[in-house]
Amino acid sequence: MKRAINKCWRDSASLIVLARRNVDNLSSGNSVDTNYDILLQTRTLDTSFSNSVVFPGGVNEEADASERWLHLLSSFGYGQCDFETLHRTGSHITPIFADNPIKRHIALRITAIRETFEEIGLLICSTKHKASKSDKWANIVSDIDLKLWQKRVSDNPLELLNLCKEHNCYPDIWNLYYWSNWLSPAYLPKRFDTAFFIAAIEKKPTDIKASSEVVKVEWASPKEILERSLKGDVTLYPPQAYELNRFTYVKDIEELKIFAKERSSHGNELFYPVIKQAKDGIVSLLPGDHLYPSNVDLKSTTTFIEDKNLLDLRGSNSSLHRIETSHKKSFFITHNYKPKNHINMGNQVTPINMKTHVITN
Repeated sequence: MKRAINKCWRDSASLIVLARRNVDNLSSGNSVDTNYDILLQTRTLDTSFSNSVVFPGGVNEEADASERWLHLLSSFGYGQCDFETLHRTGSHITPIFADNPIKRHIALRITAIRETFEEIGLLICSTKHKASKSDKWANIVSDIDLKLWQKRVSDNPLELLNLCKEHNCYPDIWNLYYWSNWLSPAYLPKRFDTAFFIAAIEKKPTDIKASSEVVKVEWASPKEILERSLKGDVTLYPPQAYELNRFTYVKDIEELKIFAKERSSHGNELFYPVIKQAKDGIVSLLPGDHLYPSNVDLKSTTTFIEDKNLLDLRGSNSSLHRIETSHKKSFFITHNYKPKNHINMGNQVTPINMKTHVITN
């Protein structure tokens, strides 16, 4: 995979916040649904991913990698050994962390926490010294002037550090678990290389305050939001549609927390869709598919033309990891695909509805 020397995208981080559902609120009493909800927001029309349902997050800033964060974390008892737990030595290095894995893990977690606070007022920070921290759930600091601090942090990312100092807290980075890495296709006008993290909180907060970039904030189960998407009630982009589908394979929040924590320090491949134009539709190939190229140019806008139908491109009993789109219908397809250090979704042909911007030659 040819990773660009002069990047034409911006690094970013996104936070998938989970909270246990009340038993009474399980979808129609359906026991096959998850017992947790995910925090989602709908962006305004004048922002990136406008009018779509996304996880909180945004662009990585220089302030997120400031050495001053290490001094703050050290004052709460954390040292080099704690920082090194964020990356498993000898494991595959996820591309977005490649330059300096430990430093990048810290900085991108701070990005995810900062952007989540800016956008919806949820501050995932802790006031506990390392010696008294149990790490069962991600911690939240709520007794602050949200409107004041959201504006200050939005105007200057380093203000999050001042917020932490004033309220004697620090970003709860060890309760953020790395989940996946997605890079926007080259044909999009704005591109983001995004690290997705998971944080599980014990109770849903009641004081979330959205910023001007957000139209709506809501809690919903993965199944619920996917069903609403199929009806056309909400708009999803491929990373969100994919991850929500993946969550449906783990029903219990405790099981998901354990899994996410265990796999967090492992690396995995970059999710970068490679587009092929078939005679009757479009296929977006993902890593692990038998047609996925061994060497991908991440800056190329070429769409490969195939003189075959979508069914023919699947091959015979091959490894499939792709999204097929034809006649305004899309399907997420896996077959004989085993991900590296992640949830095995088995064999499926699942209908999905998502927003794409595919161009052809």
